[in-house]
Amino acid sequence: MRDLAAVLFRQKRLVLITFLTTALTVFLYGVIWPPYESEMKILLRHSRLDPEVAAIPSQAEFERQPVTEEEVNSEAQLLQDDEILRRVVENADLISEGRSWFWTLLGDSRERQTDRAVRRIGKRLKVEPVHKAAVIDVSYDSSDRERGEKVLRTLATAYLEDHHQVHRPSGTFSFFEQ
Repeated sequence: MRDLAAVLFRQKRLVLITFLTTALTVFLYGVIWPPYESEMKILLRHSRLDPEVAAIPSQAEFERQPVTEEEVNSEAQLLQDDEILRRVVENADLISEGRSWFWTLLGDSRERQTDRAVRRIGKRLKVEPVHKAAVIDVSYDSSDRERGEKVLRTLATAYLEDHHQVHRPSGTFSFFEQ
């Protein structure tokens, strides 16, 4: 121990520089990196069971069709759609987030602000299909916990609206209306 202490005392400058560099790196990491990560998981499954139709009357067998990898990837892409992200920005009031005085001086339009906010959300949003499962993992990095929760809640609502619209058989509304 004494020999080790003697080496450290001879290299005071190196030890001090190493300590300050490490402390500064940890401090900058804590300041720059968003501390909160909101997360949600989406389970995909087929909602309707269709019995097989046969000429011979028999007991109806209901088999649930497994969700394919292509369907999981399609739903993951639907979550990252610009139109859904635009609705999230508008419904969660994220247009003013990150708005600077520089853009205000240049006479920035609301459409450009919305486009920038959509790009910011797209960068912070991570949508990853879980390997060998019918689950999509969605996370959002933010410096504010409530904002992250609000973004994911709004994203889930917008996704479900689009999901139902895409997967609804055509003509069902008019059929049930009659």
